Amino acid sequence: MKHILMVCYGGGHMKVLAPLYAKLSGRYRVTVLALTSAGAYMRNQGIPSIGFRDFDFTNSAKIQSYGQALAADIPHNDLVSREETVAYLGASFFDLVDQLGDEVSAYECYRHRGRAAFLPVASLKRIIAKLRADLVITTNAPRAERAALVAAREAGLLTLCVNDNLWVDSGAVDIANQDLADRICVLNSAVKDQIVSKTGVSHEVVKVTGTPVFDSVKKTAWVPGDSSIPRVLLADCDIPNTLSGYKNLIPDVDQLTRIELNRLAEKGLIDVFFRPHPHQLYNYTDFRASKISPKNESLHQRLANTDVVVTAISTVGVEGKAMGLGLVSLEKTVYTTVQSYARIGLSTGIVKPQCLESAIFREMGGVGSSEPLYEGDAAANIFHVIESLFVDA
Repeated sequence: MKHILMVCYGGGHMKVLAPLYAKLSGRYRVTVLALTSAGAYMRNQGIPSIGFRDFDFTNSAKIQSYGQALAADIPHNDLVSREETVAYLGASFFDLVDQLGDEVSAYECYRHRGRAAFLPVASLKRIIAKLRADLVITTNAPRAERAALVAAREAGLLTLCVNDNLWVDSGAVDIANQDLADRICVLNSAVKDQIVSKTGVSHEVVKVTGTPVFDSVKKTAWVPGDSSIPRVLLADCDIPNTLSGYKNLIPDVDQLTRIELNRLAEKGLIDVFFRPHPHQLYNYTDFRASKISPKNESLHQRLANTDVVVTAISTVGVEGKAMGLGLVSLEKTVYTTVQSYARIGLSTGIVKPQCLESAIFREMGGVGSSEPLYEGDAAANIFHVIESLFVDA
């Protein structure tokens, strides 16, 4: 039986790969190397997983010493055991020392870049060899996920990357340029076109499969409204006026957007809900014509009763598109300077909040009739790509 190793970090990365487990484990032996908070998530999903601490080499005195030193500055986290934190940090730093040649350089690099300095290829080589994997699957995440692709490639193994969203720079583009994946599975044809045009990689390498994290919302039925008034959801987030050298074209565009949506609601032109970013706090008391979608409300249910999503860069916009909703994106902000829903043809892009009304009604016209982001079920589509890889190998 072929052995598949899936390697993933927490956050969105684990949610991309977790849906693959049930389908793959029915045909293949599957091991999940769950990094950082992904371990707790996998346990909650009933998916068996392992971590760095499950490998004997991470118990070496040097790795434990490095890990204890780096972990000392990290607050206790109920999601990740101290043993796993020490093993992960220690092994990653041990590899960094080896890559740079001495501890002084490694500590200096870590001081400036933090965990972004890590690419623990040697550790992943040992893990892959111990597990005797035939295929390695990751998302487009850096550090240990990227190291797993490098290590597998050097061992002559099959590799597959599932791109986690629409964006490809510093992720899928680098993976394609470095020839680290036999197949790169992407959300839709626009993402495929980006990768192919930026890298020149063969069309056969990049497969449009959809992304498993969007399968459930894609299957959620949209509920048509009982009036012609657009039901709008603002996928809210604070947008700083400057970030990483970029500036918003319109200062305070986030607050101006809230004000304009509330004004449209006051006039009875739209029915609007504000959905706060889960990690940010807001005071919405001044927006009396707007309703609030609290964090504990099902996002899928809220989307099912929405016609148009407004956002700068939130993934909620893509989830809405997966359900066939309209999308209005705030452009030329610090977030959309590099990435843009409008540039890949997924939204009506606006720069000035005063343009929200016309953009919302334009998007309202196509609700319920737009082409799906991808055909079928992403997990099943990726399963078929994996089967073809083994057949062709």
